[in-house]
Amino acid sequence: MWQANKLGIIALVTGLLAVRVAYWKLQAAGQPEMAEKVAFTGVCAVLFLVGLGTYLAARSGMSAMAEDVEPDAEEDKDTKN
Repeated sequence: MWQANKLGIIALVTGLLAVRVAYWKLQAAGQPEMAEKVAFTGVCAVLFLVGLGTYLAARSGMSAMAEDVEPDAEEDKDTKN
């Protein structure tokens, strides 16, 4: 799992760490309501962006694999004769 999703896992951990730091800074500044809004929005944004990136990477990988597997039309004619 690590090899397939290495970049996604690193982006997820980094993004969640950044959200946590922003939450702590806003809590320390005396803005607990803003801290909660930033935390909720940040977690949702990180999950969405990492999920979208992973989906797009998997989709492009699947299309590249499909191109490698599909036989050419000329090869089909040669095998039938």
